[in-house]
Amino acid sequence: MEFDLEAEIRKWRDHIRGTGRVGSADLEELEAHLRDGIDELSGCGLDGEEAFLISVRRLGNVTAMGEEFAKVTSENLWRQMVLIPSSPADQRRHARELGIVVILGLLAGVLGKIPATLGYGSMTGGELVYVKNLTFFALVGVGAYLAWKRSLTLRFILAVAGIFVAAAILVNLYPSYGPNNTALLLGVHLPIAFWLLLGLVYGGKGWQRSEIRMDFVRFTGEAFIYAVLIGCGGMVLVGATSVLFDLAGVDASGFIENYLVVFGGLAIPIVAVYLVERKKTVIENIAPVLARVFTPLFLLLIISVLIAVSVSGGVRDSREILISLDLLLAVVLGLVLYTMSAREEEGPMKPSDWLTFGLLLTALILDAVSLSAIIFRLSHYGLSPNRVAALGENVALLVNLLGLAVGYALFVFRKIGYRRIIAAQMRYLPVYFVWTLFVALAFPPLFGFR
Repeated sequence: MEFDLEAEIRKWRDHIRGTGRVGSADLEELEAHLRDGIDELSGCGLDGEEAFLISVRRLGNVTAMGEEFAKVTSENLWRQMVLIPSSPADQRRHARELGIVVILGLLAGVLGKIPATLGYGSMTGGELVYVKNLTFFALVGVGAYLAWKRSLTLRFILAVAGIFVAAAILVNLYPSYGPNNTALLLGVHLPIAFWLLLGLVYGGKGWQRSEIRMDFVRFTGEAFIYAVLIGCGGMVLVGATSVLFDLAGVDASGFIENYLVVFGGLAIPIVAVYLVERKKTVIENIAPVLARVFTPLFLLLIISVLIAVSVSGGVRDSREILISLDLLLAVVLGLVLYTMSAREEEGPMKPSDWLTFGLLLTALILDAVSLSAIIFRLSHYGLSPNRVAALGENVALLVNLLGLAVGYALFVFRKIGYRRIIAAQMRYLPVYFVWTLFVALAFPPLFGFR
C-alpha cells in the first residue's frame, strides 16, 4: 500500500488534538516543525514514510509533550484568559489586540445608537429599522477583527466590505408594509447569511478547502457557547444593576435600556469571537463532551416528538408546532455538524457514530413530516412569504440530512472514509448562504414588501 504523507500528518494532528492539551496555535507550530523536518530529510534522499517517522520521533513523545503543555496550560490558564502574557513583546501584541476589540465593541454600540438619534425609537421598542440593521451592527466588528487577525489583503477586505455596505443600503431602501412578514424574515435570515459570509474572512483564500470550512464550523460552535455564557452573565449584570439602583432610590431604567443593553448586547459577538481566538483549547475540550451528552438526548427527543405527532395528528393545523419542528431540525443539524467538527477524521467507527446515524435517520423522518405539513398548508391556504421560506428551508435541510445519512451508512459499511462525509458536507454549506440571502433580499420585493 502506497504511503500517503498528508493522510498520516492528518492522523498525527488528530492524535495530538485528541489529547486536549495542545492549543491550536501550538499545534500549528508543531506541524510546521514536522513538515520542515520531513522536507529536510526528503532532500537528503529519504522516502516520505522514513522522513515522516524520523521527524515525528525528533519532535518527541506525544504523550510526554502533551503533559508538558498541560502543566504550562493549567498553571497559566487564568493568566492567559485575563491576558497577562509572559514576554514584553506578547504584552504589547496582546494590548494592541485587546484595544482593537474594545474599540470594535464600542463601535457596534455606537452603530446601534444611530437609529435612536435619528428618531426611530429605542432598540428594545421593536422598531423595524433595528430588525433590518441588527446584522450590520453586530457583525461589522467581527468581520473587521477577523480580517485583522488573518492579515487579509486590502483587495479581499474591500470586496467583503462592499457586500456588507451594498446589502445595508439595499435593506434600508426597502419599504415595509403590514403585516411586515418579509421584514421579519429579513431580520432572521440576514444574520445567518452574513455569518456564513464571514467564513470567507475566517478562511481567507483557503476557504475552498474542506478542512478550513470545518474549522469555521468548529469556530462557530465555540463562539456560540461563549456568546451564550456571556449573555447569561450579562443578564445577571443587568438584573443586579436594576436592583441595586432601585434600592438606592435611583431610576436607572433609561440607562439600562438605552446604553447597557445596547452596548453590551452588540458587543457580545466580537467578545465571543475574541475569546475563541485567544483560548480555543478550553472549548475544544468541551466539544466532544457536549456532543456525547446531547446527541442521545436529542435522539430521544425526536423519537418522542414523532410518537406524539403520530398520536395527535395535529401538525398540519398548527403553525406554531411547524415553527418549533423547523427550529428543532436546525438545532439537530447544528449538533451533527459540531459533532463532526470534534471527531477525528481518520478514526474508525465508534458508538457515538451510531448515535449520530440514528439521530440523522429520525431527523429525516421528522423533516418529511414537517415538509408534508407545509405542502398541505400551501395547497390549502396559498402562498405566503413565511410558508415559502419554510418550504425552502425544509427542502434544504432534507437534502442535507439525506446526504449525511447516506454518507454515514456508507461509512458504517466501510465503503468510504469519514473524511469523505466531511468534504461532502462542507461543499453543501454555501447552499444555506445562498438561500438565506435570497430570503432576506429577494423575498421583500417578491411579496410586495409585506
